[in-house]
Amino acid sequence: MTKEGIPVAHQVFPGNTTDVDTFKHALFQVKDRSRLGKVILVGDRGMVSEKLLNEIEKAGLEYIVGVKMRKMRAVSQVLYRHGRYSMVKENLKVKEVCIQG
Repeated sequence: MTKEGIPVAHQVFPGNTTDVDTFKHALFQVKDRSRLGKVILVGDRGMVSEKLLNEIEKAGLEYIVGVKMRKMRAVSQVLYRHGRYSMVKENLKVKEVCIQG
């Protein structure tokens, strides 16, 4: 989406296609066809695997994903690394941790 919240692109997949497969396909289509200065992919935990995150990183794209906290080593690095959480809303705190850039 643009800063104003207008979708830049969308794609519809058959209902029997897994989220991981659609995400991977969309990732490379956006990268190949867009002239955007910056692309940030956003996905929920059902769309994400460590393999997929590695492919996203290899493609040089940024991402924001939800993951099960105990499943991924990088998440535990964030949870246990020193640093303060910032209050975004009453029920939401965030902490930014850079891991290998």
